[in-house]
Amino acid sequence: MARPVAHITAPIEPLESRIKRLRIPKARQKELLAIMDEAWARLAFDRVKRPHITTPRGEKLESASATR
Repeated sequence: MARPVAHITAPIEPLESRIKRLRIPKARQKELLAIMDEAWARLAFDRVKRPHITTPRGEKLESASATR
């Protein structure tokens, strides 16, 4: 009997090579990369600004249906 596969590992293709494969013009590439850089910066800022909220141990979150 064959062993089940836990997960398949494959190298992650760099963003630049994906853009080249899609044949996007150079001017549009620069625009898209600038948009993505801005989005990553905003995401990083939001993570610092708003810390991850967790429930203390032993307490359970109420379900939305239980609050009705």
